[in-house]
Amino acid sequence: MGLFDRPLGEIYEYMEDRHRSGAARELPFTPVIPLAESSQVILSEDTGLELGNPGMASRSLLLWDTGDRVIDGRITLVGPDFTAAPSPSLPFAQVVMVGGDFSDEYDCYRDLRDATYNVRLRGFMSRVFPGRQSIWCRVSKNALAGGFSAQVLGSSLIQALKRLEFVRAAEVLFVTSSRNDVEELAAPADKVLDIVEALIKMYEEMNFDCEECEYVDVCDEVVELRQIRERLKAERKGGE
Repeated sequence: MGLFDRPLGEIYEYMEDRHRSGAARELPFTPVIPLAESSQVILSEDTGLELGNPGMASRSLLLWDTGDRVIDGRITLVGPDFTAAPSPSLPFAQVVMVGGDFSDEYDCYRDLRDATYNVRLRGFMSRVFPGRQSIWCRVSKNALAGGFSAQVLGSSLIQALKRLEFVRAAEVLFVTSSRNDVEELAAPADKVLDIVEALIKMYEEMNFDCEECEYVDVCDEVVELRQIRERLKAERKGGE
């Protein structure tokens, strides 16, 4: 079992259901060169497409697997591609799944998060709200006219993640179809958020008084969190 096994299983069930219904399609991974030299700032008047803006449904998930479930280089899209958007604003979900060896869970999660959040693409701007598991993106008019697509964004994310030594596989799911389709990911998103917040609390506070912790139910449910807690307790005790 792995730290994110339950929400990851729910996401793969979601993807399989969309493939069976014909709502999902796979896009090929293509290395993205060149990248922008710095983060982009795109003003509203220069925006050709918004993804997951505050008035639309939005979800952003980052999770990993220590087994072999993650299919390296796979980009799955549910809904219209960016260049075929029927309106200038779409609901949006971005699910990033990584396979590898995560021996130091805290540092690995931070490295994965930074790699995902700091993707620099010309004509693309994103803001991630971790506490809400949401993301808000803008694609400039010029980038959209130049063919900026889900394939480009997905490939750039996979490319950035594969630069990390502990990552052996990475895949991405995008959903642009409807508010309902995005909100179906709410349950796994909430589970991921609870697991990540419990993990961060253990590492940063080093307080293992479970009776006083708001994440005791999460640790009771996720065996791997309890194992991490016991390991950290032993490490702290050994260092005293």
